[in-house]
Amino acid sequence: MMHARPVSRDEAQSLLAPLARFPRVALAVSGGPDSLALMHVAARWRAERDDGPELSVLTVDHGLRPGSRDEALMVGRAAGALGLPHAILTWERQGDVGTSLQARARVARYDLMAAYSHAHDIPALVTAHHLDDQAETFLMRLKRGSGLDGLAAIPEEGVWAGLILLRPLLDVPKARLVATLEDAGLAFAIDPSNADPRFERARMRGAADALAKLGLAPAAVALSARRLRRARAALDAGACDFLSRHAETSEAGYAVIDQVALTSAPEEIVLRALSRLIAAVGGGEDPVQLAKLEALLGALKAGPDKAHTLGRCRIAPHAGRLGIFREMRKAGLPALTLQPGERMLWDNRFRLELGQAEPAAVTVRALGEPGWRELQEREALPQSLPRLAARTLPACWRGERLLGLPVLGGPPCSRHEQRLDCRAIFLRGAN
Repeated sequence: MMHARPVSRDEAQSLLAPLARFPRVALAVSGGPDSLALMHVAARWRAERDDGPELSVLTVDHGLRPGSRDEALMVGRAAGALGLPHAILTWERQGDVGTSLQARARVARYDLMAAYSHAHDIPALVTAHHLDDQAETFLMRLKRGSGLDGLAAIPEEGVWAGLILLRPLLDVPKARLVATLEDAGLAFAIDPSNADPRFERARMRGAADALAKLGLAPAAVALSARRLRRARAALDAGACDFLSRHAETSEAGYAVIDQVALTSAPEEIVLRALSRLIAAVGGGEDPVQLAKLEALLGALKAGPDKAHTLGRCRIAPHAGRLGIFREMRKAGLPALTLQPGERMLWDNRFRLELGQAEPAAVTVRALGEPGWRELQEREALPQSLPRLAARTLPACWRGERLLGLPVLGGPPCSRHEQRLDCRAIFLRGAN
């Protein structure tokens, strides 16, 4: 049996070249062999360059099993030996995670890393997804009857809450990553959930040998996914062109689109356009299910004057077009504390920064209906800003005193107050 080859220095130069365009990059490292190999190869790659990004390492401790903290600390020691700064991010779970444990943990992991990266001005996150992950994802989605987007599986580059995601190892088999660690004499942890038959991905890994005998080895399956990604890219380009001609996205966190164009353009293009707008405005990073998008489009065609909700968005007629607004939920939107000089990610939609010279921290929470009425009475809102959009914008407060809307440049709520030095950028969230 042929042994797998470690990732060579020359290969690393090619694989990691996409990282070089960023000033700072975070590496997602769990302690398993895949991500530890990524950290080792990336550190070696950076050390051999005269320039390039500053590297840092992020580990998320989900606290779902004994020993998870020890593994996170082990990553910290390994990162320190390579001269890389390391941070442990802890998932503070709310209530019962239910049956969708791995899906919930995945979203929490990316949300935590996105929030940390925005707070530390890191524009890109690198993950260690590899060829075997790609093949497993393809087969899992094939089993569920996924369409083109699902079968195109994991992209080389994506976005999560305005954070660029890079996956440079997608064409590298897992065995070569393990061989890279063994060649370097580095130890790694094994997550027992990777072999737990309660989880779909573990069951798929357990069937790998049987699938290979049928010709469905990871390399062959990943090749199909790669070819499907070409088709997906072409359709995405068509959707972007459609949006550039028929839709507008406001820096105030909402979008409008021409309803006639929605009903007359090719359905596949329209569905992709709606998916992008809903992701941008709603701040959700996992795509809305295709069946739900299809149902929404059918409802819009049948009743263009009716309002709908999907993907954390309210979709309703607005000024002769179709408006897409962040939904104002009963549970409310996040309420977070922002200290002077700090940055933060709010609602996965806005990046905020409070000026260093501000005298005290502010609470960032949605403007809400009372805040909207207050600013209306003070004539502190542009006439063009829709009420549905304004209510869900991040507003700055001290106690119950409304200081202003950073999206509008932090205008004071009273002529007797100074302008608040707080800036907000709508991340758009487009994939």
